[in-house]
Amino acid sequence: DVMDASGVALVLIGPGSVEQARTFSEQTKFKGVYADPNHSSYEALSFVSGVLVTFTPKAGLKIIQSYMEGYRQDWKLSFERDTVSRGGWQQGGIIVAGPGKSNISYIHRDKEAGDDPDIQDILKACCS
Repeated sequence: DVMDASGVALVLIGPGSVEQARTFSEQTKFKGVYADPNHSSYEALSFVSGVLVTFTPKAGLKIIQSYMEGYRQDWKLSFERDTVSRGGWQQGGIIVAGPGKSNISYIHRDKEAGDDPDIQDILKACCS
């Protein structure tokens, strides 16, 4: 609601295929989903990738917490062949950009799976 009131668009860019992005969008009813099957945006932003940053104690706790909160991962969608071969270990981040093409006011690069920034920091960057 805060982002909507501020005129901020939320966009998700996933490391999988266009079909995976389409399926995710259909499952979640979120329309701002895009695919980056070549990982060019992840590489340009120096986001980390690998088994050692994916399977950590912090990530395990995050999975349990999310499950307890009712979130259910679509494991079949997450572990399609193309995703496993490259995207399954990709970590992401959050960027607040705009207005304009070169204005980045906030960036968080996940150090490991489950490394989520404080939502208040994000809202401050995009909505104040």
